[in-house]
Amino acid sequence: MKKRTTKEIFAETLLELANRMPVSKITVTLLAKESGMSAKTFYNHFPNIYALMAYIEEEQANQIQQKRLSDNYNYMDYLRDGLKLYESLKVFLRNAFENVYGTESFERIHAETAYKTTLAFLLRRSGLSEVSKEVDFSLRIYVFGLVKVHFDYVFGRCGMTEEEFLENCEANMPLILRPYLLD
Repeated sequence: MKKRTTKEIFAETLLELANRMPVSKITVTLLAKESGMSAKTFYNHFPNIYALMAYIEEEQANQIQQKRLSDNYNYMDYLRDGLKLYESLKVFLRNAFENVYGTESFERIHAETAYKTTLAFLLRRSGLSEVSKEVDFSLRIYVFGLVKVHFDYVFGRCGMTEEEFLENCEANMPLILRPYLLD
């Protein structure tokens, strides 16, 4: 069995605490105590709880990124895996979205991570090392909007099936992105 890192222990503890209380009420002191570590140890790894939340996001995104390395993995698979991930973290995500505000908002952290992973997906599929400013701008708008809609879907606010949701994501993709993301 793989030994868990200190970062993983803090992440697991934050997820457990977020199932019991608002994220905005979770302090470094409480997190450290529940993890069986000190606040100093926490600060050796993260500057604040928001950085830990970003770490959780990035680790979850890395799981999807591993799948996207296969040649037969397409954009719709990528979106479908994102929905499954969101569903598995539903309680934590709802808590984070409803209780973390400002420039460090969870929505912002999540959107940045989604943008980075989608850009990496696009670059790998296209064989490019970078994209034009126009493509990058369109990707940002699409992904940042899609993050909101993804969570509306996961939280039951879209009123459509998974397949309908995915079809709408594809149908409403900006034309400039289609050659890079779709088969």
